[in-house]
Amino acid sequence: MAKDVVPTSEVRAALGKITKGFDAGDPDPVFFGSHRRTQAVLVPIATWEKLLEHTEDELDLDLAQRRLSDRRPWLSEADLDAALQRAADAAPAQKPAEQQNSPLPPRCSPRRS
Repeated sequence: MAKDVVPTSEVRAALGKITKGFDAGDPDPVFFGSHRRTQAVLVPIATWEKLLEHTEDELDLDLAQRRLSDRRPWLSEADLDAALQRAADAAPAQKPAEQQNSPLPPRCSPRRS
């Protein structure tokens, strides 16, 4: 894949020139490493973002295919509503964020995932 492997020391010395080339529209990646063995690659941010987008699309496609092949029965809307209601009833009552003793203002409080 890599045509020319640039020694790491040369990349370090030329990093400013390489990034200026990327800013000027040079799309070519820079493969670098030691002993003619590629260890890493520098790419323009636009290339990185495209690669990331394609990777995320592939992961989404894989997940969708796995979910579609799952033959377990799906919950009906009524069953889902009942399960959510049971979970809400079982959860302890919580005060709104602005009423809790948080040192941060409500909009600065960390989000929970």
